Amino acid sequence: MAFRKDAGGKQQFIERLGQITQEAGLTRIAGQIWAALVVSDGPVSAAELVETLHISKGSLCTNIRILELMGIVERRSVPGERQDYFAMQDNPYGALVELQIKRFEKAVAVVSEARSSIRGKQASKKLAELELFYSLYRSSSMDLLREMEAQK
Repeated sequence: MAFRKDAGGKQQFIERLGQITQEAGLTRIAGQIWAALVVSDGPVSAAELVETLHISKGSLCTNIRILELMGIVERRSVPGERQDYFAMQDNPYGALVELQIKRFEKAVAVVSEARSSIRGKQASKKLAELELFYSLYRSSSMDLLREMEAQK
C-alpha cells in the first residue's frame, strides 16, 4: 500500500480516526478508510484498502459511498487497471463544512415551520432556542468556510 513506511504510527492514526468518526455518528470503517487515504502517498486500490483494513469488499463499497456523498473521497481509474482506486477529494474539509451548512439551513426551515404551527409557551420558547442554535451554528460554519478559503 502507498503508506507502508511507518506502519505503526499510521495504523494507530487509522484506528484512532476510525474511533473518532464512529463517535461522530459515522461508521468506524468510514473513518478508517478516510484516515488511510489521508496518510497514503497517492490513490489506493480497493484491494489494498480491503487488505490493510481487514474489511470485506461489501463493507468497503458501502463506506466508500458514504465518503463520496460527503465529498471527502473520489473514485479514480488507473489506465490498464480494472479495479477502482480511491483518493481524497480536493478541498474535502470545505465540502464537509458546506454539507453541514446545508443541514443547518434545512433545520432552520423545519424549526421555523414548526414555530408557525405549534402553540404553547414552553414549546415556542424551546423552538425559538433551537432556531437560534441552528442559525448561529450555520453562521459560524460560514465564517469557518470563508477562513478556510482564505488559507488556501
